[in-house]
Amino acid sequence: MRCLCDKTLKLTYADAEGHCGYQCQSCGAIWLPRKFIDSIKHTYHFSYIDFIAKRLLLERDVFQLCPDDGHTLKDYTLFEASFSECGCCGGVWFEKGELHNLLQNYESKSSDISALDKLDFLNLLNF
Repeated sequence: MRCLCDKTLKLTYADAEGHCGYQCQSCGAIWLPRKFIDSIKHTYHFSYIDFIAKRLLLERDVFQLCPDDGHTLKDYTLFEASFSECGCCGGVWFEKGELHNLLQNYESKSSDISALDKLDFLNLLNF
């Protein structure tokens, strides 16, 4: 996968804001595949269904393509955080700081397990 800002840069697997994702080391943007978005519920009081229901669609003249499958991303806002989502694969693109802005609106759950350990466990279960 490549960064939306600079197609020459590969996204790297990283712990971003305490969650697993793919991050651009240059601009700091984060790509969270659909299953990674849903896994936020393990560290925050977060519901994917509420996330989908409460977001507001933004109309933009510039279109970006999903770094995972090439479909057009739609722009949304929720709690003053802006992000782009792929309607096909459900992945979400956050510009630098936007995931942090979003997560500030959810109460965290206490846990001693790191985000990368959780993802490894979920992948083991074929989540």
